[in-house]
Parts: sequence; C-alpha cells; structure tokens
Amino acid sequence: MFFYLEVSLNSKVEPLNSEVAPLNSEVEPLNSEVEPLNSEVAPLNSEVAPLNSEVAPLNSEIAPLNSEIAPLNSEVAPLNSEVAPLNSEVAPLNLELQDQKFKTRNF
Repeated sequence: MFFYLEVSLNSKVEPLNSEVAPLNSEVEPLNSEVEPLNSEVAPLNSEVAPLNSEVAPLNSEIAPLNSEIAPLNSEVAPLNSEVAPLNSEVAPLNLELQDQKFKTRNF
C-alpha cells in the first residue's frame, strides 16, 4: 500500500517538477539582484516602523474628516467651473489696480 501511494504521488509530482525547474532558473538570477536590495531596505524598515505607529492614530482622525469633505467636494466642483471664467476677467483688473496704486504712491 505504501509503495502504491509513493508511486501515485511521484506520478503527480514529477510533471510539476518539470514545470517548476525552468521557473527556478529564471528566479535564481533575480534573487541575486534582490538580496543586496534587502540589506538596504532592512535598516529603512526599522526607521519606518516607529513612524507607522505615529501615523496610525492620525489616519483614524483623518478618515472621518475625509467622509465629511467628500460631499463638499462635489458641491465645490461646479462652483469652480463658474469661478474659472470670472478669474480670467478679474486678473487683468487686478493688474490694472496694482498699476494705479503704484502710480499714486509715486506721485
């Protein structure tokens, strides 16, 4: 019984091994590129960990504010499209006003 089970498993494993072998040959060179990067990343992770613990409570404060802001953004968007053309009208008037202020100061 044990021999049959082993043979049965081998017949299933061997085709998988033939699929995995070419993948391993692709992965091994990538591992040699990744390993030096891991040694660079490890110290950065130790710097980031304490910052994450500071950020987490801030995120929990920000989340409810975002849910308040989202509907306001949808109200503001159409107003922005109304304001944009007005800004282009006002800009030259502002320049003219600054010019007038400059002229009156210099007299």
